[in-house]
Amino acid sequence: MKPVLAIVLLFLAACSPSEQPVVNVTTDDAGVTADTVYTNGKIYTVNPDQPWAEALAIKDGKFMVVGSAADVEAVTGAGTDVVDLEGAFAMPGIQDAHLHPSTGGANIDAAVGGFVFSEDMTREEIQAALLEYADANPGDGWIKGMKWGAGSFPPDGKPRKDLIDEVITDRPVFLLDETNHNAVVNSKGLEIAGITADTPQPQGGVIEKDPETGEPTGFLAEWAMFPVTSLLPRPTLEQVRLAIEMSLEDIDSYGIVAIKDVSASGESYAAYKALDDEGKLNYRVDVAIIMAGALNEEPNAFEVIADRGQYRSRLVDPDNVKYVADGTPLSGTSIFLEPYANDPDSYGMWLMRDQDIKAIPGLIADDINVTVHSIGDGSTRQIIDIIEKARAEYPESTRPVQIAHPMFVNPDDMKRMKDLNIIAEVSPTMHWWTPITKLLIDVLGEERANQTLPVADFLRAGVHVAYGSDWPAGTATANPWRILEGVMTRQNPEGDYPGELLGEPISLADTIKIFTLNGAIAMEHADITGSIEVGKYADMVVLNQNLFDLVEEDRADEISETLVERTLFEGRVVFDREAAVDALDVVDIQVTNAELKSAVDAADLNLLFETDIAQLWGGGAHAHWGEDYVDIEAGNAEAPPAINASFSALLEQGYQFARPGRAIYWQQTDENYWIQWAIKDQVASLWAYDPEAEQVVEILQVKEN
Repeated sequence: MKPVLAIVLLFLAACSPSEQPVVNVTTDDAGVTADTVYTNGKIYTVNPDQPWAEALAIKDGKFMVVGSAADVEAVTGAGTDVVDLEGAFAMPGIQDAHLHPSTGGANIDAAVGGFVFSEDMTREEIQAALLEYADANPGDGWIKGMKWGAGSFPPDGKPRKDLIDEVITDRPVFLLDETNHNAVVNSKGLEIAGITADTPQPQGGVIEKDPETGEPTGFLAEWAMFPVTSLLPRPTLEQVRLAIEMSLEDIDSYGIVAIKDVSASGESYAAYKALDDEGKLNYRVDVAIIMAGALNEEPNAFEVIADRGQYRSRLVDPDNVKYVADGTPLSGTSIFLEPYANDPDSYGMWLMRDQDIKAIPGLIADDINVTVHSIGDGSTRQIIDIIEKARAEYPESTRPVQIAHPMFVNPDDMKRMKDLNIIAEVSPTMHWWTPITKLLIDVLGEERANQTLPVADFLRAGVHVAYGSDWPAGTATANPWRILEGVMTRQNPEGDYPGELLGEPISLADTIKIFTLNGAIAMEHADITGSIEVGKYADMVVLNQNLFDLVEEDRADEISETLVERTLFEGRVVFDREAAVDALDVVDIQVTNAELKSAVDAADLNLLFETDIAQLWGGGAHAHWGEDYVDIEAGNAEAPPAINASFSALLEQGYQFARPGRAIYWQQTDENYWIQWAIKDQVASLWAYDPEAEQVVEILQVKEN
């Protein structure tokens, strides 16, 4: 467990004497002064001609000076707001080129009142939560929910209908996995959808059937889900808007300034346009409509994209589409050039229809940015072939094409990607060892599984590599900093699987570029954002620690603990951590254990628990815990049973557990204490196990003013 006290690290210098900033100034009129000046900082610009700066000035939302303190002093007037960074590290804002805020994630289920649960939950925990949900939502209609994790269902990562049948038999239930590509349905749901032993396998999908009886097991992959999803009511515009607002209310606290929603519907387009018209967007958004989705996200995709102009606004780009070429390796639906290790007769499954393939060149000619989901090296080669033909047919169309999740790519195809302006968007978060890695080894073989997401190879081949979180698929939050650490080090950011390396590490400079400028290139606004350069919009983050110093001091494993102190979007402060923490009312609670009380008093609680507070309130917006943290199991698997039992007793008092229990090392007493956050009546409380009293005690409460 990494020491939590690492978040109070002092800011350290990042520039060597040989890296002194080069002045970069633009003023059209003599005497023009800046609106805001940031000075005395370690500013990493991601501009190769001027990688570092000490200060910068902002005018009308754009950088007007990037250089030294003396340079910005020349444009500082009486009305200029001067911010002393006090040596803090700053860099461009994060550009997330792949997430699912509107129709493709757990938040849409939450917005429509569906059943939402964590991918970390065990079989038994899912059953208990499902039964509780059904009791609270009686009726005979469908229960739709997500997101179970493959790692919770060994040995093959697939739940079957008995998962649900054991607790619910009288109403249909459909539960999606964390990828949105697989689902499990109970017997009642299979019956209503008409899926039987005689149902033929659909094109581009798998109805898993018992090898002895031929009966469907309840596990459905890709287009096999459509007979169910076509029966489910589609979300309304109001529900989609609510899902977007729930999804994105915290992203400015993570330093994200631009996103691509890659599972959008017509309602998504309308919702983003309305939010921008109302001045409620603090980020740029590319909206990519899903052109052929097994989840029935948008049945009229071609009509929507043809009429997309009505949804265009200053911050909303509707010129984007999304296709799905293959599935996922664990379901055997990703396409490979070599057969599956666990099924030598299978190379995977092509999911695109002929009409989709024929449509892509026309979309490219219509100046539309195309994103294609392709995990296997076989499907990626086919997509490259399609794009190559389209480029030859329409040579004037040079917009980038984005391959999402290119986890496996043949080296021969990487040069073609570069030449054809195909972006490698490296999601999902499988850059390091997780429980799913073992499952991948089982289906693909160890050598191939260890080649997943070859970022270093892409960079050597000159391929543009962009960051996508794929949130909420496969990751609990949209927080980019743990993923940034994992992409760079290729080691598990949580410290699990120590010493296990999955793939080749890359430099911090390359990693930051992937998360900033390259994302802007993928979303085609690198001319106005993505780096700190004169004339570009002032989209910037100030962090609590210098990432370059961490790497230099062999503490790269602390990058995942990075906190954003301030986020600027077009020069405006859209998140300020100090203001967010000040907006909270933190109340100390008497602790009976004197030694523990001393440790608590000696700690700076605002700093110590800022990570937890930020995830709880997302910058003070309102009190809630994300669905991935509520109702999880008490305690921690590594804690002694007596400690877990003591925490579990809080359930009888009406508490929900909001983060896994963990051990905190208190420097002042040289002791480890087990702590756990719980929530009740919109108030979060921190509990610790008192070893003298042999029970848990409340340390403090956090609530909104």
